Amino acid sequence: MSDLQVAAEPGSAAPPFTPVTPFRPSLVVRAVCDGLRLGFNLQYAEGVNTVMKKAGFAWSRFRRMWVVPVAQAREAMEQVRENAPVDLSFSLDDLRDKGAVAWLNKQPDFFTELLDAQLIPLEDGRFACTFEFDALAAQAMRELGGKFHKYANAWEVARTKQEILQVLERVAGIREEFVFVHEHHMRLEQLVARSKSEVPITVPGAPPPFGGGGAREPGELVGNGFLSAIGTPMAKLQVDDVALRYLAKKCSLRSYQVEGVRFLAERSAALLGDDMGLGKSRQAAVAARLVAGDEIVLVVCPASLCINWQREINAVFPDEQVAFIGEHSLEECAKARWIVANYERLAGLVKATDLPLACMLVDEAHNLKEYQAGRTRNAFLLAERIKRRFLLTGTPILNREVEMHTLLRLSGHPLGELGLKEFRKRYAGSSANRGELADQIRDWMLRRGKDVLTDLGKKIEQVRYVNLAGGLASYERILKDATMQTMPKLMKLREHLEHLKVDFIVESIQALPYDQKALIFVEFTETVDMLVKALADVGIKAVSIIGAHSPKQRMKAVDALQNDRDVQVLIGTSKAAGVGLTLTRANYVFLMSLPWTNALKRQSEDRAYRSGNTSDVFVMIPIIAGTLDEQVMALLNSKEEIEDDVVEALRVAVTA
Repeated sequence: MSDLQVAAEPGSAAPPFTPVTPFRPSLVVRAVCDGLRLGFNLQYAEGVNTVMKKAGFAWSRFRRMWVVPVAQAREAMEQVRENAPVDLSFSLDDLRDKGAVAWLNKQPDFFTELLDAQLIPLEDGRFACTFEFDALAAQAMRELGGKFHKYANAWEVARTKQEILQVLERVAGIREEFVFVHEHHMRLEQLVARSKSEVPITVPGAPPPFGGGGAREPGELVGNGFLSAIGTPMAKLQVDDVALRYLAKKCSLRSYQVEGVRFLAERSAALLGDDMGLGKSRQAAVAARLVAGDEIVLVVCPASLCINWQREINAVFPDEQVAFIGEHSLEECAKARWIVANYERLAGLVKATDLPLACMLVDEAHNLKEYQAGRTRNAFLLAERIKRRFLLTGTPILNREVEMHTLLRLSGHPLGELGLKEFRKRYAGSSANRGELADQIRDWMLRRGKDVLTDLGKKIEQVRYVNLAGGLASYERILKDATMQTMPKLMKLREHLEHLKVDFIVESIQALPYDQKALIFVEFTETVDMLVKALADVGIKAVSIIGAHSPKQRMKAVDALQNDRDVQVLIGTSKAAGVGLTLTRANYVFLMSLPWTNALKRQSEDRAYRSGNTSDVFVMIPIIAGTLDEQVMALLNSKEEIEDDVVEALRVAVTA
């Protein structure tokens, strides 16, 4: 028997040590109170976020804190202590003490200065009010009788500007200096139901759980409106022919590109819808400099294309400075000739009303097809004060006709004046209606095909049915899982189908001549990793592009495929690598999963099939019979008619 055991027996001497409770560091890193709110910055611990939400705290993404109104703080803190995970490795003993210290050392405006509160005047005298989620700001809106529109992510309030500002300060502590009041009016409209003409994807799935959604106050008004604006009405303008000829020669434009520049420059707003690979970016850059003179041009594009745009601009205007929103200050941007902003950073420009912008180029403009998206609203707000607006996209319609409505409205086209419901009634649903739409937009949209490129090879598409040695048992198990909801199951099935095709893809790449390069487009990043490893195992060097890669990493991969003889394959997700990149060293394109639209499919294919590639391009589409693959093919076929009736009807013949 050990000494410790003897010491612990009844009647024996006291143990020679005092038990020590293991030290647990505090969960609370910092507490801040502004007088109306109490916020906690916490260590990360599994399960704590759920506890904070249930206790009534809301996450402040800018302050990285859990915030609760002071009036509810005592009860909320007690709930956190009572419901904390039993295995929590941090201490909550000082939660209330740190909250009390924060109360005694208030920091006014700590939270409210970063709520991004905005007041937007509506056409009928009311206001739309937007802000980062805040319980007290929402309480102020309810006191004003506001109606929350979930698609607009805004409150509609029928009060004067001064009344709204006063209640925001009294109830939520948001002082007037922290509320940005817009000068230009916007329009609040109701969304319309989607078209039912498409071929549906059918996958059995479990019903969604009950409940969900944000908590609503009893009797709270809720709407489904969205915010938009009517751009400056379109107008025909004169072009400086001498300047156009000079730029055409300086920038080495082909004859069809000169006509594209002229088409844009003759209009206050227009859409250049040329096929991918015809040089839309260069035409737009030259047109923008032509109409802007010495003033600043704003380029709006997906984040993955920012560096691409800098290269394109400096290829034709090597001495002009390019600034990036998010990398350069507004003061630095004001000194540049070009400002490049990705869609997610437009909000930072909306308030920069002193920044003189003469022209706005919107690349991949189909990204603005959804009125309810924040980037669309920000684009509308910018368009209100920029006189020249050039839109670029080879895919103005991805799924349905109404997607063009946002682009028409942004341009100030007369059809954009129509409400969304009326627009759909007139121009959607039938081939005749779509034909009328094509006629109405002929003077606004210019579209040319690759027939202009006499040195371009052919694009040859081949559907290959893949035979699986192991059969489809694993696919069927996922399909028959009655516990999985439809959308997660759909994604799981598509990802699993990609994994089943890896061996086929590797064998196909091995069969290519050594000097031939290939692109492989997938929908899931795990497939990218699988392919890189599988190809490396057979001695084939591949590079990759995924959403997590920085713009510099993406361009490094592009340059490797284009210039490194040892790199034979580029693998990328269609979202990250399928848009805006030039990958003309590849003559083979593999689509492991078909995208949801024909336009996105062409986007991926045309990374290789574009100006600069004189060889034929072979597009390989592996299909597994009896699976979701065949349903997606049928869906794409059903969408093709809509695009043909509107977009392809505008195609014009040109000469190089």
